[in-house]
Amino acid sequence: MKENSPGKHLAAGAFFLLVWAALQQVSAAPILHAIARVPESMDSGDLLAAASFVVLLNSLRAIALYLGWFLAGNGFASLRISLAPLSWLLPAAAIPLTYFLLPAVGEGIQLHFGIPAVLSVTSVLVIRYLTRSIPDWVNKSIALSLFVFSFQWLDIIPYLTAYGAGWGELSTSVKTAAELLEREWVLNWSGGVAFAGLFLSGVITTELMVTYSARLSDMALLRDRETKMARLREENLANRSIVEMQQLVHDLKRPLTTIMGLADIIAAGKSGKAAEKHASVIGDAGRSMEEMISEILHEDFRRPVSVGELIEYVFTQISPFPWRDGVSCTGDEAVMSGQVEVNVVRMSRAVVNLLDNAHKANLRSGGEEILLDLSLKEEYVEIAVRDQGNGFPSDWDAGSGWNSTGLGLQYVTMVVRSHGGFFSVENIPGGGGRAAILLRRAGEGKDGV
Repeated sequence: MKENSPGKHLAAGAFFLLVWAALQQVSAAPILHAIARVPESMDSGDLLAAASFVVLLNSLRAIALYLGWFLAGNGFASLRISLAPLSWLLPAAAIPLTYFLLPAVGEGIQLHFGIPAVLSVTSVLVIRYLTRSIPDWVNKSIALSLFVFSFQWLDIIPYLTAYGAGWGELSTSVKTAAELLEREWVLNWSGGVAFAGLFLSGVITTELMVTYSARLSDMALLRDRETKMARLREENLANRSIVEMQQLVHDLKRPLTTIMGLADIIAAGKSGKAAEKHASVIGDAGRSMEEMISEILHEDFRRPVSVGELIEYVFTQISPFPWRDGVSCTGDEAVMSGQVEVNVVRMSRAVVNLLDNAHKANLRSGGEEILLDLSLKEEYVEIAVRDQGNGFPSDWDAGSGWNSTGLGLQYVTMVVRSHGGFFSVENIPGGGGRAAILLRRAGEGKDGV
């Protein structure tokens, strides 16, 4: 995922640094006066209000400073790959330098690089690492602001003073007022609760941001895979179409060769008395070509053929394949002589697809034999293909189960349904799959003969 343009990061960083510079000019005198009046009122509410104003002013300054250098580092790192380390080094170095090189700002208020500042710098680096692949700097800024805001509450907790928290002038003043009131526990509890709530909010925000980014990445990867699968299906379909076209040309070439050969014999005057017979063969071959062309061009074209003729046509189409020898056919004379009314080209192509899928299943499991089983089922003829593969998955409609696109089975289903037949698959106990086509016999009614 690409980062936002360096210009946006640099502009945002410069903006926040200017805001930080402007906030240094905000007078802290009103807050100091409010803190000075707390011992007079002896009111815990006034103490909490003064502490809240101290945290708010410190947080606004700190957030602007940390965001400025954080975004500036991202901007410089995005300019070129060689500057990538600046996304870490610039905020890690510039923020502490700001504390040490500007000993006094505003009206003499001292900056103190204590535990909250160290934790804030650490949070900058952690967020930078966790969100390195997230381009949206706005969400990063929100998460960082919550962490910085939470750490500023540690400055007004008297219990943490001995550990390096709250040594700045404003924080020290409010804790001194609490000590005079003997209400240090008020700041301890209120500061602790505020810190915990804001810190947890920062953690949740960062987690949501990282999770959302991961989901976007997953979705992008999924879309990329779907695009590749769609392209693969298109290529598979194109390759299948080329193979089918080559086989159709091969089938058309047989009657054409017959026509051309006999025509040459007749033209050479060598046919003699056999001319009439040759002419009859030529006519039959021409009609065969015409029927094949009609079946190719017109999906709804049907003609009656015997099951034996249909299967012979199927074997003619698979004859160029090396796995042809592994296909055996079973069927008695009754079924072979049975008539079906089909588009021979399309129906034979459907059977060839089943045989091709069976071959792929055998390759994956080490099987060798493919059985083409022909039988009569009441008024139907069943053409079943059995393999020695791993069987069909439960969702076979989505694919053949042999790591293919599933276009073969989709084509078979479409062709069989257009012929008013039925197509089913099943797994054979002990291993293997069986795909069956049921076609109504020509001249059969719904109730049989």
